[in-house]
Amino acid sequence: MTRADLPTSPVPLAFLTAATARRIAVALQGVATLAVGWAAYRWGGWSWPAATLLAGAALILGYLVSVGWAFLVSLRSLGTAIPDDPMWDRMPVPHEHRIGIAGFIACWLRECVCVAWMFNVLQPFRASAAFDAPAGGGKRVPVLMIHGYGCNRAVWLPMQQHVAAAGHPTDAIDLMPLLGDIDDYARDIAAAVARLTRLHGRPPVLLCHSMGGLAARALLRQTEPSAVAHVITLGTPHRGTAMARSGRGHNVRQMAWASPWLRQLAASETPAVRARITSIFSWHDSIVGPAGASWLEGARHVPFAGVGHVSLLCEARVRDAVLAELARIENSAAAPSA
Repeated sequence: MTRADLPTSPVPLAFLTAATARRIAVALQGVATLAVGWAAYRWGGWSWPAATLLAGAALILGYLVSVGWAFLVSLRSLGTAIPDDPMWDRMPVPHEHRIGIAGFIACWLRECVCVAWMFNVLQPFRASAAFDAPAGGGKRVPVLMIHGYGCNRAVWLPMQQHVAAAGHPTDAIDLMPLLGDIDDYARDIAAAVARLTRLHGRPPVLLCHSMGGLAARALLRQTEPSAVAHVITLGTPHRGTAMARSGRGHNVRQMAWASPWLRQLAASETPAVRARITSIFSWHDSIVGPAGASWLEGARHVPFAGVGHVSLLCEARVRDAVLAELARIENSAAAPSA
């Protein structure tokens, strides 16, 4: 996509890519970390080794606090009014999926590591990295990977190699502009779907993280459902998210809990469309919450416990569930002609 392809309606920072935004953020983190170390050395009388350790500790503490705050807002729906409506109400976490304090701490720490890796390494510096070629000549159903809010295709690098190793041709797109309208993203997804369909002779599965799943549903509203083989969403806010109050952009407003846009999207979908969607999610998502935010009535659900939002892209259990779902979709498509 080029800048000329972007919507003509005013969108804040329409020129800004996720990779550039993340490089700026990494630079600011580096400056802040150096400032802490310099201040400790210059004005606190600390030795350089001690000041360096302090700066590193401050950086780690920043991750712990920011990710912990996200968990708090998400799981407790702070500042968000949840409608007294069965279709849009929060859901109790099933007893078998409750994790306790120790489980939550482990989930929190894993999410911090995944956030640092995704946002400070992969997205800013690996945005153009080539995907692995599919094993076995790529004869299995193709997969189009669609990222979430404020991200780029690099978030799929940890999972893509396993999907390709299973024999699936893969591709991914960058959704632009970062703060745009989710309905507009559907046009670019449609072009990528058409390209993969021509190349491989059959429609792809859409594998979507977070907001990407809503963009895929927007596509299904604008085209024939048969244009895609299936939609798999990972941590998608199908009913909205409390964290929308902390974001910026038109797409964030669309993702607010029970927003008018989400209600219109849900009302436009038939049972047949919902049957083409699988929602893989965590009851302890650090961004998409409160509980049940990823539940989509009529869709297939694969729930997990103790997995954060970004961790859904790295967790081995989730990856195995995605591969199993791809196999199920392929087998289901082949069954009528068997």
